[in-house]
Amino acid sequence: MADKKEPGARNDGGLPPADEKSLADLDQRIQAARKTAKWTRPEPDKDKAESRPSDMGVALRLSSELVAGVLVGAGIGWGLDRLFGTSPICLVVFLGLGTVAGVRNVLRATREFDASRKSAGAKQDQSGQTPADKK
Repeated sequence: MADKKEPGARNDGGLPPADEKSLADLDQRIQAARKTAKWTRPEPDKDKAESRPSDMGVALRLSSELVAGVLVGAGIGWGLDRLFGTSPICLVVFLGLGTVAGVRNVLRATREFDASRKSAGAKQDQSGQTPADKK
């Protein structure tokens, strides 16, 4: 079976010479079409695209801010209860304080994101177009 070879097949795993020639011809036609095209795709502004966080990143940051505040408050309360022997009192108090701190952190972070998006100007998609450009 290994001895049977199709005509035009190569042993090195590459394409037959006829296919290589047709691919080279196709590449030349594509390059020529790109040079004569009237419409060019706008390049996105790389500074703005890299500086703006994704929506998923914002959501993960906000949720981690809230969870971290609650967990730190609960941990401090639990530790103080173990230290002083006041079973649930410190845990409840510091759990509440941690929740308040977490909510304040979330509100502060959303204000920062809102201010940075307003200062960045119109929202652009990945191709660099604004909603007004698509109309």
